[in-house]
Amino acid sequence: MISRGKKRSKEFDLELTAEAVNLIEEIGLKVSGADNRNIYDDGRSQKLSASEISDLTYDSTKASDIVETLITNSNTFHNKTEFSQEKYLKKKEKKYFEYIQILRPNLRIITEILYRLDSSKVQGIRIDTLSQIITLSNISNEGNHLLYDSGSNGLLAAALLSAMGSEAKGKLVHMHPGNMSQKQALLAMNFDSEQFNKCLSVNVYSALRQVYQGCDTHTQKETVLESECNLKRKATDEIEHEIKIPKLDDSQIPIKDHDTDESNVAKKKPKWHFDNIAASEVLKNKVDSLVIASKEDPQNIFLELLPFVKPGRQFVIYYTVAEPLQNLYMILKSTSNVAALRLTCNWMRNYQILPERTHPEVMMNGSSGFLLTGYVLK
Repeated sequence: MISRGKKRSKEFDLELTAEAVNLIEEIGLKVSGADNRNIYDDGRSQKLSASEISDLTYDSTKASDIVETLITNSNTFHNKTEFSQEKYLKKKEKKYFEYIQILRPNLRIITEILYRLDSSKVQGIRIDTLSQIITLSNISNEGNHLLYDSGSNGLLAAALLSAMGSEAKGKLVHMHPGNMSQKQALLAMNFDSEQFNKCLSVNVYSALRQVYQGCDTHTQKETVLESECNLKRKATDEIEHEIKIPKLDDSQIPIKDHDTDESNVAKKKPKWHFDNIAASEVLKNKVDSLVIASKEDPQNIFLELLPFVKPGRQFVIYYTVAEPLQNLYMILKSTSNVAALRLTCNWMRNYQILPERTHPEVMMNGSSGFLLTGYVLK
């Protein structure tokens, strides 16, 4: 990044480069101490004040100039060990580095970014849990799959759509409880339009109403209300302008085309109306897998969506705690329409791998939710 502009209105231009400059090699460390026993963190080792360092970041164009100035005005840097100096430079390099790397989005990058920003917004789903969900649900590019997601920012929808592939022949029915589905991760994957249209995002209540009743009662009510309002408006307009309107002969009366009126009404229908119809067709033919990741208790949701799964197909239910899944496990154990029930917990530990300092990470989240899996028999 090449900076330009003044202090408070500084802008950066991007320029392609073959390789990034190593800050440690560019500065060139020559003097280091034997140990750090005589170094005290009393806040007085740096001669520059905070305002002077802030002005330095605005005036300098290279990260090496900023770090070199900080080292020159430090009383303790040259007394640190070589390892401590490298650690200090790596920390400053992350803060003042002027190189960026643009990567093509993939599922692992998107998952790690969302998890590090706020794990609660993706229900604590890590990449290892996501891989387990994709594997246990047996996602294929030829089948139709059903997903109920109520709070993962579209992460599960992006994962299942990515597993289906760009040449998928089936559909992914993405059900959600609200008016709009969460699509942050889905849009971040930058799918092409053909693959993106394989995902049908529908409201769970509207889609089930479409399946059982054959029509959307919500839209029917809206059209009835609109027609009543239009009739009232026409009646008042006729009363107000009755005197002003001249009489016309029969030959001058315009004839309305009913076909054009019907086509205009059909065009005005929203996209989710057609998505509901397409999703209901998929559900009537039944799906090849069922995945549920909800913030609410998944028991009623699962029992309602279970009849839409073909016999011999898998289902996966994710929840952040084990108690609701334990209750559902005991209920399903007493029935005869599911088999091979398993309740598992994913646990992953991250390790720092560096020469002579390999150890587990100090701050980490041990649990990433629980999975209830099984097969549908009938």
